[in-house]
Amino acid sequence: MRRLAALALLPLTLTIACDNSTTTTPPTTTSTTTPRTTPNSPQAPRVPTPLDAVAFTTDPCRSLTDNQRQRLGVDKGEVTEIAREGVSCFYRYPGGTPSAVSVTYATKDQAGLNSRYNQHAAGFFNYWAPDTVDGHPALGYGASDSADPNPRTCNFAIALTDTLYFWVTADDTPGAAKCSATKEVASAVLATIKATR
Repeated sequence: MRRLAALALLPLTLTIACDNSTTTTPPTTTSTTTPRTTPNSPQAPRVPTPLDAVAFTTDPCRSLTDNQRQRLGVDKGEVTEIAREGVSCFYRYPGGTPSAVSVTYATKDQAGLNSRYNQHAAGFFNYWAPDTVDGHPALGYGASDSADPNPRTCNFAIALTDTLYFWVTADDTPGAAKCSATKEVASAVLATIKATR
């Protein structure tokens, strides 16, 4: 459980660089308030085809199918409510690296993916990589501090609607591209949600 708590709290440090706490494992979200949107604030791309994800926001461990979990090498997952933005599922890689991955639905953040863009504009993230996954706005991002200038952990978010997104947090796989592990899991989650339409 100690490992679980550390992983679930990681997003609190990764998503907000101004938080001085440090962690080296997967997160969920930040306890700092999101910067206010102004007329000149950067905006996330609009979602062309919004998805209904209610079944997943209430039961986040449905995010990966049995086949996906087997392919990714993770367990059945455990629901956690440590993230301030919403409920999460915490999956473990038995004996693997990374050791765990979390999937969080930001149901309490009505700004959608714009909240991360506002945080980036305020200087919270030193790693920032806008992306697109199957037509949906996506984003790789991460923060560092003086104690850990090159953190292994990365976050990857995908917008489901203009007001709802989910993000995945995990340690990067040694030798692999930055955020590739989280993007792989996030892409699988999006495929699961789309398959329920």
